[in-house]
Amino acid sequence: MSETVQVTSNHTPPAAQCPSCGRFVGPYATCPYCGAKLAGRIPVRAVKLAAILLATVGLLGLWWMARRADIPTVSAADALGTMNMAYVRMAGRVSRSLSYDPTSGYLAFWLDDGTGEVRVSSYRDVTQALLAAGTIPALGDEVTVAGTLRIREDYVALTLNAAEHLALRRPEPATIKANTLTPLDAGQRVRVVGEIRQVRTPYAGMTLITVRDDSGEVIVAVDETTTALTGALPEIVEGQGIDVTGAVSLYKDTPQIVPATVADIVLSAAPPAAAIPVVSLSEAQNAAIGSRLRLQGRVVLMEGFKGGMKATLDDGAAQIMLVLWNNVYTALENPFALDVGADVVVDGELGSYEGELQIVPERPTDITIITPAPEIPWIEVGDLRTLDAGRVVRLRGVLGAPQGFSAGAKALLDDGSGAITVLLWTNILTTLDPPPAEGQAVEVIGLIQEYRGDLEIIPRSALDWRVAR
Repeated sequence: MSETVQVTSNHTPPAAQCPSCGRFVGPYATCPYCGAKLAGRIPVRAVKLAAILLATVGLLGLWWMARRADIPTVSAADALGTMNMAYVRMAGRVSRSLSYDPTSGYLAFWLDDGTGEVRVSSYRDVTQALLAAGTIPALGDEVTVAGTLRIREDYVALTLNAAEHLALRRPEPATIKANTLTPLDAGQRVRVVGEIRQVRTPYAGMTLITVRDDSGEVIVAVDETTTALTGALPEIVEGQGIDVTGAVSLYKDTPQIVPATVADIVLSAAPPAAAIPVVSLSEAQNAAIGSRLRLQGRVVLMEGFKGGMKATLDDGAAQIMLVLWNNVYTALENPFALDVGADVVVDGELGSYEGELQIVPERPTDITIITPAPEIPWIEVGDLRTLDAGRVVRLRGVLGAPQGFSAGAKALLDDGSGAITVLLWTNILTTLDPPPAEGQAVEVIGLIQEYRGDLEIIPRSALDWRVAR
């Protein structure tokens, strides 16, 4: 029979041997061979618990120190590749309009600290917290923000991880006149009070409001990001008064105003009474070309021209030409009320054509007829005399065969008491419906003129011509 020989290594530490049987017991607290209790042994469970406790305390300590440590402030110029993923603080002014995706909640804006620009962004939860706190930044705001720095190849980005790490200050606006804005005002907050002259949507998601005061005009731009973040625009009607606050931005070097919120646009039923002061025609002679004026006078002469009508305004001391483009004149509630003898108030831009001053209203609402022109009298052709040249009269009769010439067409009008030539310039002739034809019974208003000893009547616009049906 073979013998079993127990070999005990001289290198086994005594603490690893059972003092009773001498066998190797490792980390056990009770000998697995003889059952003897081993004194002075630390249980493995206690070691594990102690390790977990020590790690937890260490992490809490690191968290406490991190919470108490100041977040370093850096500039855009100092942000280097070695700082990627660092948690830093930056301060500056919002330099561009915001980007916002309502579906994902992604919000982004550009921050300019004077050394460069940084793109700051937040995601759904943080964006919702910013909305709830009312701390959504806008163009021109002064912002301090802390977040995770990300160095890109072509720009520096910062991710906002907590809504409380963004603080903003919205500067008080300066009340200004529309024509005083220059590209140097970019980023400044301003306030303009005036009248809404035009509302248009050049493309989906962008509304442009033309605001005019007594100095000129400025565009107010409201994009879909502003409405998505702050609410829908109210109904805006041309001719309303408007008090708008916003930051100045540039579109192709032209200043425009960008409101921070829809609430920055305050509308009223009518523009301020002093938006455009009334000046005398004598004062208008010394006003700057391009300035907005409100003039009052009496129409002493009404003439047609290619594209519209010209009325001479007279206030007893001076005269000025009132230019009425067809789209303005024909859109008047009663164009016949604006004729010789009418007293009118006109808002428009002062211009000059071939050395003659003129005022040009843009729309029918720029013209207020205080006293309408007296009704133009009916007269028979046989009663007209050479002395009637320069009068505006109303005739009716039967038209002869039209004869064309280089600048229009002529035809005789016979009312039974006599015949007179009707001269139709091309710009009027092409707008008549139906076109002139022999045998038509027509009513015509026009200016009497003498040509080579014969009288002729010249309609001033398409409204001066009516075919009996």
